[in-house]
Amino acid sequence: MKLQPISQGARIEAVDALRGFALFGVLLANVPYAGPETISGQWDTVLTFLSNFLISKKFITAFSILFGFGFYIQMTRAEEKGVNFRNYFLIRMGLLFLIGLIHSYGIWNGDIIMSYALGGVFLLLVRNCSLKKLILLAILFNVILTGIFFIGNSALGWQIYDYDYALDKEYPITLSFARYWVINFIMNPWTNFLKDLPITLVFTFGNMLIGVILGKLDFFRLSEKARRLSTYFIILGGTIGIASSYLFHKITIGDIELDLPLLWVPFVLAGGMILHSLLYVSVFVRAYQHSKFKSVLVFFKSVGRTALSNYILQSVFYLTLFYHCTHLLQLFGKITMGQTFLVALLLFVIQTGLSYLWLKKHSQGPLEYIWKKVSYGMAKLRK
Repeated sequence: MKLQPISQGARIEAVDALRGFALFGVLLANVPYAGPETISGQWDTVLTFLSNFLISKKFITAFSILFGFGFYIQMTRAEEKGVNFRNYFLIRMGLLFLIGLIHSYGIWNGDIIMSYALGGVFLLLVRNCSLKKLILLAILFNVILTGIFFIGNSALGWQIYDYDYALDKEYPITLSFARYWVINFIMNPWTNFLKDLPITLVFTFGNMLIGVILGKLDFFRLSEKARRLSTYFIILGGTIGIASSYLFHKITIGDIELDLPLLWVPFVLAGGMILHSLLYVSVFVRAYQHSKFKSVLVFFKSVGRTALSNYILQSVFYLTLFYHCTHLLQLFGKITMGQTFLVALLLFVIQTGLSYLWLKKHSQGPLEYIWKKVSYGMAKLRK
């Protein structure tokens, strides 16, 4: 099979498909898991290992990298058209933050959208930096600062929440919607702002910087230079990245404790997480060049084009099917890890079908349309 550089149109298609693939991984990472008591047999034990080893943190990192790449595309297109990108983008990030607030308080206690909005604002401050400065900033945020916060959270107790931890167990099984929201309003300031936001924002912003860097390098077009870079990512991700993810798994299950002699580990983990994600990104983009693989990977494109809508829809699905306050299936705590993953797979197939049907009549997802429409309207009012 002969490889060809990805054309301009196909490049966007490849990124859309990759975004959908990343969102599939996010769906698997966020499955409402009731804990060890739902593990049934060796198969569930293997799935738990694979989730920590291959899924956890890797796909949301790739998703964040693609957000940074999207910022770069918007910025360059605005500059080409002579549009005031700064004001329009600030409005978009303000609205995105509002969407994140509604999502985290009204639907699901766990949100990345607000961090994207804040990180997007910070990207404006560095958009004119040279490639070298962006790389140094990416190392600072992704490795050094993230490692420091990891140590602070794990060893120094920075991430201890100031609420009754019994709420964590009550939250998914309460039978009252009112109680569900009350618990959410108690927990949310700690889990999404005061305690979790610093490390989430630092790492997410670092991921976005990588997306901007890849945009400047024209990575997703896969020219000869970009292909060589992807080869380095595959080698480093397949060695250091994979090893770091295994180490992360051992820490997650408690086999390794971060004592003083091991304080270097969080920095390796942070850098390795990035390399593991870039391994996925590189392999996907390289595979998308081959017609045989593309015919399968294009399956993810519709979800990727409607990523914001589908991210919210995933939370709605999980709330509706798993949590007891909806009085529907109430699956939380009743099914095994393997069954939970099967439900997630079915939900993604449904999302893909809905996205495909929607895009046959519309150019973007429903939330994307509202977000863009309101942003343009507010930008015009400010002129």
